[in-house]
Amino acid sequence: MQKLILPFVSGFLAALFFRESTLALLHAAGLIDAAGFSTAPFLPLGIPEFIANALWSAVFGVVMAWLLRVAPEHRAPWIGALVFGGIVLTAVSVFVIDPARGIWPSGNMLPRLAPGFIANAIWGWGALVFMRAFMAGSEAR
Repeated sequence: MQKLILPFVSGFLAALFFRESTLALLHAAGLIDAAGFSTAPFLPLGIPEFIANALWSAVFGVVMAWLLRVAPEHRAPWIGALVFGGIVLTAVSVFVIDPARGIWPSGNMLPRLAPGFIANAIWGWGALVFMRAFMAGSEAR
């Protein structure tokens, strides 16, 4: 149960506290147009976009914990979490989710990829922070 629920909750919380906050900070600094915590409806479900992103991030939290073998007895893979979040989440967004919504990768992708890479890398780090915090009590057992 710990190997599924804790990473799921960690990924969800990291999306809210780390990824969306990073996007909001980048917006406040004038570096990107889109602000964090978008309440635009995510079709076809109609839920706010930031909640849908958090749910997908929760699923990727489980995948990250499994791939990086996050466990209380192992050292924390901080660099791996940054790389996983930055590359995997950005690639899935650009090559899977955006085409499903009718947005195809073309032209100069750097202005669109850079903020996503930064926010997703911070998500990976934040998900690992939450996982390690939640698993801290299980080290003593």
